[in-house]
Amino acid sequence: MNYSKIIDNSSIYYIYDGSFDGLLTVVYQAVYSRITPCGIGTEKNLQLSFDTRYVEVITNKNYARRVYSALYKKIGSFGLRRIYYIFLSNDSQKDLIIYKYMMLGFKNGQKTNSALSDDTVAAAFEIAQNVSRETEKYRQFTRFSVMDWGVQYAKITPQNNLLPVLTPFFIQRLKVIPFVLHDATHNLCAVYDTKDWHISSSEGLTPPSKSTREEDVEKLWKTFFDAIAIKERYNTKLQKQNMPSVYFKSVWSIR
Repeated sequence: MNYSKIIDNSSIYYIYDGSFDGLLTVVYQAVYSRITPCGIGTEKNLQLSFDTRYVEVITNKNYARRVYSALYKKIGSFGLRRIYYIFLSNDSQKDLIIYKYMMLGFKNGQKTNSALSDDTVAAAFEIAQNVSRETEKYRQFTRFSVMDWGVQYAKITPQNNLLPVLTPFFIQRLKVIPFVLHDATHNLCAVYDTKDWHISSSEGLTPPSKSTREEDVEKLWKTFFDAIAIKERYNTKLQKQNMPSVYFKSVWSIR
């Protein structure tokens, strides 16, 4: 799509394809053109303004690698990990926050990572922490069900885009077992075939039926749950404090 320059001024909004390499390419272009953007985002979330020029940036992996390498030297693996977690968040301002954080990193080096008195760093810290906390919850609570054909399947509903960090974790756990991790919130699924994995759209995905053994195990679990429960001490409020209801869909249904 072509975006016309409605008013010729210095307000530049960079549009990229939504990939991490694409965002790094935007940073490369902004740095070498010496133009500070007023905004960064994808075409999907674009809101046109009459006093802004919109520049579409084509992803360039070579440029992305150069920015990544330069950042690694400046802010280290800790800073890069924080930036990537922000990228996975659902925060509407994440792209501009990442850009500002990178600029501080290029200027101040690893001191940037602990400069929480700075508004940009404080915002980055909070967003990354939110993603990290949600990731840890889904690592703990996600349960895969054994489906027909021996494939394991789990459905999750995270606020943030967690598949890129959850999938490698579960590959280490399941190793030789193929699985599908379905993110219903973002209509994405991670598919692992025991050799390689990829993330794709889950549009039209129809999970296979549960195996007979899986259904039997779930029935046994519910029977066990009812058998050990003490009716007089049943406390749904405490149960939800220990495991918030948002994660119930990731484990067996319990009553």
